[in-house]
Amino acid sequence: MSAESTNIDDVADIVDFFLAWNHHRQTVIQICEIGHLSEPQKKTLSWLVKMADRVSLSDLEKEDRD
Repeated sequence: MSAESTNIDDVADIVDFFLAWNHHRQTVIQICEIGHLSEPQKKTLSWLVKMADRVSLSDLEKEDRD
């Protein structure tokens, strides 16, 4: 997948997802706002977004070295 692709069907691995994170991040936030989720589910997604925001490409490259 190229960095420009934001189609979730184009995601083949974690790097693909990371490269389009800004788009996918908005999708997760929109899911949280739908209202069909419980408060613990919304809070969990919120923490996942915060965690993903801290990931950098160098973090993902470490996985390839192991």
